[in-house]
Amino acid sequence: MNATELRGKPVDDLRREIAAIEKEIWKIKFQRGSEKAGDPSKVRTMRRDVARMNTILRERELGIERGAKK
Repeated sequence: MNATELRGKPVDDLRREIAAIEKEIWKIKFQRGSEKAGDPSKVRTMRRDVARMNTILRERELGIERGAKK
């Protein structure tokens, strides 16, 4: 996901997406234990998406405007 796309979403949507992605990460990690591993780079991408969303949420808490053209 692109940061500019995420900045356009409301806080509740971001939190729901974070929860859904974290649940999916847990499922993938569980599948690895049972030898049904899929794409190993998918977890890394998903973790980065979660971090990006958490950063945007924190920016909003602090009142920081990013990505705005001056």
